[in-house]
Amino acid sequence: MDNEAIIKYKFYLCRNLLDKLLSENLITEAQLKRIESAVIKRLAEV
Repeated sequence: MDNEAIIKYKFYLCRNLLDKLLSENLITEAQLKRIESAVIKRLAEV
């Protein structure tokens, strides 16, 4: 597996978790966007 595929898979897993939290009303849409942005930034650093 190349690095890009690994990063995409990690983001996919994270996005699934965030969607689950959002559907259970544990986070708001605004929080989801902030977390997603932070995850993208973090994954881009690796």
